[in-house]
Amino acid sequence: MTEKRDGGSLRSLWGSPWTSWIGFRYLRSKKNSRFLSFITLLSILGVGVGVTSMIVVLSVMDGFEAELKKRLMTNDLHILITPTLETAGFDAGFVPTRSLDETAAMEILKKNPEIDSFWPVVSTEAILRAGSKVAGVVLKGVTPERMARLKPQVTEMAEPKMMIQKEGSQSVRLPGVFLGQELAYDMHLLPGDPLTLISPTETEGPLSAVPRLKRYVVEGIYHSGLPEEELHTVFASEGAARSFIRKADVVSQWEVTVKDFESAPKVAALIRKAAPKFRVQDWIQLNSHLFGSLKLERVSMFVILAFIIVVASFNIVTTLTLMVLEKKKEISILKAMGARDGQVAAIFLAEGIFIGGLGTFGGIALGFVICLLLRRYEFIQLPDIYYDRTLPVTFDLRYYLGVMGCALVIVWAACFYPSRRAARLNPLDGIRFG
Repeated sequence: MTEKRDGGSLRSLWGSPWTSWIGFRYLRSKKNSRFLSFITLLSILGVGVGVTSMIVVLSVMDGFEAELKKRLMTNDLHILITPTLETAGFDAGFVPTRSLDETAAMEILKKNPEIDSFWPVVSTEAILRAGSKVAGVVLKGVTPERMARLKPQVTEMAEPKMMIQKEGSQSVRLPGVFLGQELAYDMHLLPGDPLTLISPTETEGPLSAVPRLKRYVVEGIYHSGLPEEELHTVFASEGAARSFIRKADVVSQWEVTVKDFESAPKVAALIRKAAPKFRVQDWIQLNSHLFGSLKLERVSMFVILAFIIVVASFNIVTTLTLMVLEKKKEISILKAMGARDGQVAAIFLAEGIFIGGLGTFGGIALGFVICLLLRRYEFIQLPDIYYDRTLPVTFDLRYYLGVMGCALVIVWAACFYPSRRAARLNPLDGIRFG
C-alpha cells in the first residue's frame, strides 16, 4: 500500500490526516484499561484547572489595574510640573509664580487643545496634630478653580458657624482645610474640629529657632477613591497655605488635567521638551511603583500557575507512554505497511494534543464562566483596606490567547518524548513481543 493510498483511504469524515484519525481511535479504544482512562481524565482535568486558574487570576489582577486607572482618570492630577533644584535655586521647592511663563511650555498649556486645565499649587510638608494624634501630611494650597473641582468629591462639610473658634477671650474665624476620608478616620476628625499644622522648617525667634505653628479647622472631608492621596494630602486655599509657609508670590508645582486620559504621556513629552529645566511627570510616572508592582505580580502569578499545567502534562507523558507500550503490535503493523517514523510519532502527538486541547479549551470556557459570575453577582467581598469592595474582573482577549498558547506549547513539549519513543520502536520487537 503506497503512502498516497494510505493517506486517501484513512481519512476521517472531517478530512483530518489519517495519523490524527488513528490517534483518536487509540484514545477511544482503552475500554479494558481503566487505569489508562483514569490518568487520561486526570490529565484533562489538570490542564483545565491550570488554565482556569490562570484565566481567573489574570482577569482579576487586570481588573484591579483597570479600577486604579479609572480612579486616576477621575483625579485632576494627570501631569505634574515641578521645578528642579537648578530652577528653584537656593529656595528649593519654590519658584516665582511666573517662572513657567518664561518658557515655551506656557504656550503649550494655553493653546494645546488636548489640555483641559492647569493651575499653580503651593505645596509643603507638614505635621498635622489633633489632640494627642499626629500625622505627616502634604499641605496643598490651590486656586479657587482647583478647589471648585475638589468640591464634588467632598462627602461632609462644616457649617459656617463651625469655622469660628475661640482664641483666648476672642472668637476668630480660622482658615479651613479639606482632609481625605482615610486621614480623617485615622485621626478621628469630623468637620468643624480644630487642628494644628506644624512646619518642619524652623523659624528664628528672639530666643532660639522655633517651629512654625498655625491653627486650622476641618472644613470638609473628601473621598477620591485613592487611599494614598486621602491619607497624606490636605487641601487648603492658596492664601491659607501661603500664610503657613510665609512666602508670597511663589509656587511649588503646576497640576495639569488633559481631556483624554491616555494622551497624558504625549502631552507631558511636549511640555518636557519646552521646559527642560522643569521636571514633568505624567500619571504613569507618578504611579510607576503601583503599576510596576501590579505587572510584577501578574507575571509572577502567570509563571507560578503555569506549573499547574506542567504538572498536569506529566500525566500526559504517562498516558502516552503506556499507550505506546499497549499498542506495540499495532505500531509495528503500521510500520510494516510503510508508515514512516514521523507519521507514527504524529499519531501519538495528535493524541496528546487532543488531551491537552480538550483540557485547555474546557479550562478557558470554565474560566470565562467564573469571571462572568464574579462580575455579575459580586459574591466575594473585600476588606476595607482595598479601594474596591468586590473583585474587579476584565475580559481581555490577549490573556485568553496567551494562556491558550502557553498551555498548548507545554502540552506539545510533553508529547514529544513518548511520540519519539513510538517512532523508534523496532517493528520486529513489536510483532514478536506485542
